[in-house]
Amino acid sequence: MFESDLESQAGSLFRPIAIEDYNSRFKALLVEIYALYKQMIKDKIVMPKHEDKITEILVDKYLTQLTNYRFKREKKNNRGLIDIYIVEDFAEDKPEFLIECKVLNNKNLTGEKGKNAEYVKNGIYRFLSEHYFSYNNLYTNAMIAYIVDDLEIEKNIDNLNVVSKNIIGKLVNIRQNITIEEANIYKSIYKTIRDKEFTLYHLMMDFSKNISS
Repeated sequence: MFESDLESQAGSLFRPIAIEDYNSRFKALLVEIYALYKQMIKDKIVMPKHEDKITEILVDKYLTQLTNYRFKREKKNNRGLIDIYIVEDFAEDKPEFLIECKVLNNKNLTGEKGKNAEYVKNGIYRFLSEHYFSYNNLYTNAMIAYIVDDLEIEKNIDNLNVVSKNIIGKLVNIRQNITIEEANIYKSIYKTIRDKEFTLYHLMMDFSKNISS
């Protein structure tokens, strides 16, 4: 299915929504998700260093508490599976939100191999290459990093920006590096391979004290 087909399908499924309203609602959702992550830490949930297992716990045991939304794990999307698909069910316009999740550790932090590199290549760039496609045509999505080792988040944001420049800087226009947007929410802006402006929000969830040995 080509982009024009997807955009046509988007028009039939979702009512129009202003990008400012959509982004505001997405950030509000991310604030709620982050609060549930903090509850996971408080509950001392133990988990393996495995992306899918952490996502399963996060979605099935915690995010489902957000009753205004419908959640689905590993939903087919264009040429891949998006980790968390969300619809604001009780809203008249029923906006959808897509979140891709990746594990981060403290190995090879600025190299072209390692978890930071995977975050860029198999996360950020999959949105920018339209491997994943947002059917509402608003070009805003999010990523969640599951931190499984001792790692200073602010320094690693700098590492991710270095890795992004080295790996995808010649493929797409990085208009804004990953930068703090508001408490616990980071934001980056790009031009996709089709020259569409794309915004990505990022949540950093530190599970390093909750990982099973």
